[in-house]
Amino acid sequence: ESTNTNNNDASKEQVEEMIQNLQSTCQLVPDAQIVETNSKVPYQTFRVGTGSELARRAREGYGGKKGSQGVTRDGDGPVTLEDFHAILKSRTVCAWGECYIKKSSRTSTSECYIK
Repeated sequence: ESTNTNNNDASKEQVEEMIQNLQSTCQLVPDAQIVETNSKVPYQTFRVGTGSELARRAREGYGGKKGSQGVTRDGDGPVTLEDFHAILKSRTVCAWGECYIKKSSRTSTSECYIK
């Protein structure tokens, strides 16, 4: 069974599995799934990351100053519900496009002028 002290916490493995399931059902934006390979000669190559890689990058951060900061205090171990929401909304996972900031200056299609 679960070794978590809090019933609302999810284990590292559960988070990785949830992200993998979102990925396999096409619920993550394509940009968020791209990770660098070790091949940089003659140019940097990329591939689709796994659920565990995306979870790790969201939790710990990646890329130094030009990359992304981690969204959880602990890069390993169980996550709280708030941390899980932060992981889903991070640029690294970006479930359902939640990482994109909506601009208030845009007019939506529902704001049409009908007389």
